[in-house]
Amino acid sequence: MTDESSSKLWGGRFSKDLDASLDAWGESTTLDSRMVDEDLWGSQAHVAMLGRQSIIPMSDAAAILKELLKLQDSYLAGGWQLETQHEDVHMNVEHRVIGALGLEIGGKMHTARSRNDQIPLDIKLHLRRQLHKLRRDICSLLELFLARAEENTDAVMVSYTHTQHAQPISVAFWLSHYGAALLRDLDRLGRAHDLVDCNPLGAAAIAGTSFPTDRELTTRLLGFQKLQVHALDATSSGDFALETVSALAILMTTVGRLAEELILWSSYEFRTVILDDAFATGSSIMPQKKNPSVVELLRGRAARMNGILVSAFSIFKGLPSGYNRDVNEVKRVLWEALDLTQASMEFLPGVISSTKFDTTRMEQLAYDNFATATHLANYLVEHHQVPFRKAHHVVGSLVGLLVRQHMTMANQQVCLDFLLDEGISISASELEQIVTPSQVMRSAQSLGGTSPESVESMLKQMTSKLHEHRQAIEKDFRRAAVAYDTCRSIARNVSAGTDAAAFDRMLDELAD
Repeated sequence: MTDESSSKLWGGRFSKDLDASLDAWGESTTLDSRMVDEDLWGSQAHVAMLGRQSIIPMSDAAAILKELLKLQDSYLAGGWQLETQHEDVHMNVEHRVIGALGLEIGGKMHTARSRNDQIPLDIKLHLRRQLHKLRRDICSLLELFLARAEENTDAVMVSYTHTQHAQPISVAFWLSHYGAALLRDLDRLGRAHDLVDCNPLGAAAIAGTSFPTDRELTTRLLGFQKLQVHALDATSSGDFALETVSALAILMTTVGRLAEELILWSSYEFRTVILDDAFATGSSIMPQKKNPSVVELLRGRAARMNGILVSAFSIFKGLPSGYNRDVNEVKRVLWEALDLTQASMEFLPGVISSTKFDTTRMEQLAYDNFATATHLANYLVEHHQVPFRKAHHVVGSLVGLLVRQHMTMANQQVCLDFLLDEGISISASELEQIVTPSQVMRSAQSLGGTSPESVESMLKQMTSKLHEHRQAIEKDFRRAAVAYDTCRSIARNVSAGTDAAAFDRMLDELAD
């Protein structure tokens, strides 16, 4: 037997402490500092369950719960911080509880629990809170896109394929297509939330426990939708994190596309959007410059999400079953992904609400580069029974002629003469309707098309779906908030004399 031993709470098996050179290497308090409140909440639920199940005496559970509440109140008021010598949030909290109550009482807090189920629990609790906020902010951004679309159902712009002029559309049609994308982002983040919202607590180290725990009770006290039953799965799986980062990466890909369009279209060559001065910067040497630097940063940070996504998948790739310390690094990429996305969602509304559209130039561009050519071909098919492929060839030949002569379809007599040579007689008034961008935009009345009527219908549907998302988010938020308050109330009201029946009544009253 040796007098030397480790000072760690888990140090019984070791004859010495971890080498001092590894203190900074192994600590996770920096990352865990985001999860202190969640860790205390998880411990409150666990200890309440231990007392309710008589796994530890109710008097001991009451003492621990009151100390946890005291620590929580103090932490929220800025009274203490994690200490790196205690490795992580879990050891910090347990060290403080034991320090206040002694080993005989405080040392019972970790009964029937492992850091292997605590870690995914704390991550999920924190991630769930962040997803509530992020989903709300996306709803606000989506609402803004829809509102701006409502203002611009008659404003004409040219659309692009291959970065070349395609067909006339409305500004509302362009704005609302980002609304459709954001709705799918909300769908994805909702599914990610549902994966996150499963309780791993009670899985213990890997195989469950011989103690008569009540995992359904902790699921209720922590506000989870359901229990992650399989203990090995609960301590091994990281798909909830991968699902979340994937959804965030897809959202930021949409954001990157938006940023690219705003950057291009605010350039002199396009001049179709005007960024507000509050979201642009100048040059240190060129006094005339108005740079879209803020939006460029948005584009660059959207690109960073690809690296974060690959990092997350790479961490989990090849991990054997059971908890592995590699998972600590998942917190790093999760927090970075959340911070980056959250900042983008808070910054974008100002850009979208303040950006101006030069609708006069937009419509002129739709005139200048044959954006109505497809409509002319369709007109020949519909009204002159010309096979589409022949109509495509006729209109393409007309465009080629106009390009060579440095003309546009505004030179209508040239167009009329060309079509007549092809055996197609169209009046000047007919041609005027066919090649006017605003008329072409209004004619696309098919389901999902760019006409004002079609866009209004889509906006109505999107608004309805937005309302559904908001209801679901508030339901998720309320369930978690009630559970959080319930745990704090139990910790505040439980006493050494509380029996199982009284505990149940407390739960029922708080649930009401």
